[in-house]
Amino acid sequence: MKSNPIFNNFKLFPLLHLILQKKWKIFIFSTLCTCFGVWIAYNIPNEYTSQVQILPELEIKEGTESMNNFKSLAGLAGVDLSSFGSTEAVRPDLYPNILQSTPFLMQLLHLKVRSIEHQREMLVSDYLKECSKKEILVKLVGESNKSEFQNLNEPKITPELIHLNKEEDLQIRELHKRVVTSLDKKTGVITMSVKMQDPVIAATLAKFTQDYLLNYVIQYRTEKTQKDIDFLSSRINEAQKHYEKALFAYSHYQDMNRNLFLNIAKDEGKKLQHEVELAYNLYTQLATQLEETKIRIHRETPVFKVLEPAQVPVKKSSPSRGIIIVGFTLLGLFISVVGITVRNFHFSEVFKA
Repeated sequence: MKSNPIFNNFKLFPLLHLILQKKWKIFIFSTLCTCFGVWIAYNIPNEYTSQVQILPELEIKEGTESMNNFKSLAGLAGVDLSSFGSTEAVRPDLYPNILQSTPFLMQLLHLKVRSIEHQREMLVSDYLKECSKKEILVKLVGESNKSEFQNLNEPKITPELIHLNKEEDLQIRELHKRVVTSLDKKTGVITMSVKMQDPVIAATLAKFTQDYLLNYVIQYRTEKTQKDIDFLSSRINEAQKHYEKALFAYSHYQDMNRNLFLNIAKDEGKKLQHEVELAYNLYTQLATQLEETKIRIHRETPVFKVLEPAQVPVKKSSPSRGIIIVGFTLLGLFISVVGITVRNFHFSEVFKA
């Protein structure tokens, strides 16, 4: 009786033969993993991402002819020297650091937003607490003990120092992951994205992030000039009062000494007139400097072009439930095959003659 060639092939591959024998166990375990993957996928809350794109103004000073020739040669060598000589006070590559700073994230935590799901206004910190309750680990294990968050603000610390309790620190770390800023070095476009479980809150925070960055850069660029304006304004008020006082004294002197021909009286009049002229010159000079400073602050104020404003996202950005389910299925298949192989397969059969 001739042997079945297919069976002989299976004899040549004992591992495949073992897998076919245990195929129902592998199928059942993989199905269980798939069902678990479906449960995981549909218990992960949807995340929505809102993006803002802006193009900052970059002013480049033209260098000498030799410097321009050097830049051209450097460009041929693949070296970009176009950023040299920029008058931008805050370089665009520092924008991500600004939006990852603790003061900004603390403002974000205390921002009031309106949640579609809860149908009410709430702080971002309270919203993050509600979001944490939807996490898979919290559903499986339960919420952690919140008592450790209490009584952490008792020590008196100077206002100049930032003091966070443990809960605030965890929430700021969460915002670190949810607020992302990137710079396209080729085009100079700044992209700010915020990911949240509520699409309206994601768009609201994206708009707040955009406004915070623009105000921060504008304030940084114009802060010194604004201080000059405040100083000149106060000095103008003093100079105006001094001029009015000197003018009143000179006018009063003239009214009281119309018919005097003494040299002493004339000298006193000249002295008062000279004080009026000095006070007036000082006042006009300060007023001129103030107007020049106002023009300078207008020139120093950077201009940003919003390429893509904040929008309420329509589609979720994560999770990808299909990938999660397929991943758990493949994982179950792999674990079942490896487990059956380790328990039942005799590696000595491979070396049989």
